[in-house]
Amino acid sequence: MTVDILAFGAHPDDVEIGVGGTLIKHRRAGYQVAIIDLTGGEMGSNGTAKIRKQEAEQAGEIIGVEFRKCLGLPDSKVQKDEKSVKLVVEEIRKHRPRIVLAPYWEDRHPDHVNSSLIITEACFKAGLRKFAAGGKSYRPQAVAYYFLGKMEEPDFIVDISKEYETKVKALLAHDSQVNHNREDSFKTVLNNNGFIDKLESRFKYLGSLINAETGEGFKYKKTVEIPDLMVLEGGV
Repeated sequence: MTVDILAFGAHPDDVEIGVGGTLIKHRRAGYQVAIIDLTGGEMGSNGTAKIRKQEAEQAGEIIGVEFRKCLGLPDSKVQKDEKSVKLVVEEIRKHRPRIVLAPYWEDRHPDHVNSSLIITEACFKAGLRKFAAGGKSYRPQAVAYYFLGKMEEPDFIVDISKEYETKVKALLAHDSQVNHNREDSFKTVLNNNGFIDKLESRFKYLGSLINAETGEGFKYKKTVEIPDLMVLEGGV
């Protein structure tokens, strides 16, 4: 199955946190979107691999993805090696996304950093005809990077004001990770009872930069070309 947007995350809840609203927005606009988790999040302090898989599937349904899959890399041990890059290359060649979304390359979590490196290299090598991996060579038209643990000034922002409520619903589907009322939960950054509020502050700040209620920010490694000055708005 080919898709328009393919979002990669290191763990099952990463995409919902960083770019869930953008996926929902584009799905509602008629684009085909999908998610690939590099790991099953099995090393998380809460939940099991089975529970997290079920939660990820539920969150994917809320977003409206065409599919969601897990590549099975080892959680907390994600490394940029030949095997990992090849796995991602094969997914890119198979699904031929126009746009790939990946975690920002600077972050406190090593899995996020290494996932970003894997996906970046794979997007390039997927286009090399002689790179030894399954599928015909193909290179996405663009790769954009979303924020998780660390945020910097974005290169561009997507207005998710109309999608924000559904984004939060998808994130809350990861109940084992974010529910601070569970008696069996080990306390983490994610299930701190102020976590969702802190996220909302981030998205409201990003939204304020574009005169919107909420937004999701991205880093982009290329200077954006404006084909026609008439697309510009504001600035005064």
